[in-house]
Amino acid sequence: AMLGFAARHGIAPQTEHFPMSRVNEAIDHLRAGRARYRIVLDARA
Repeated sequence: AMLGFAARHGIAPQTEHFPMSRVNEAIDHLRAGRARYRIVLDARA
């Protein structure tokens, strides 16, 4: 129900994307408390 509501109303999560080549930077970013909302690691990059 909640996913359908989000789709109908154009609601999307707020994320920060990092390519896998920058995984250590993403972890440091998260541990330092600089991550806003969610961190996503992109395996395609």
